[in-house]
Amino acid sequence: MIFGMNLKYYRTRQGLTQEEAAEKCSISSEYWGKMERGVQAATLDIVEKVSVGLDISAKDLFNEIK
Repeated sequence: MIFGMNLKYYRTRQGLTQEEAAEKCSISSEYWGKMERGVQAATLDIVEKVSVGLDISAKDLFNEIK
């Protein structure tokens, strides 16, 4: 669940909607929403796309934000 919470945190920090973030990361907005809710797991390919698209480290997506 940390991954999904971090997706939302970094997305909102950049002022993006789910649709905008998904487009920036070249994935579907439906998939993005499922990952944020913890319904869908991310593949390594998706983790890479998100980290590049949002300009964050892949490890930041898995670390607890304090």
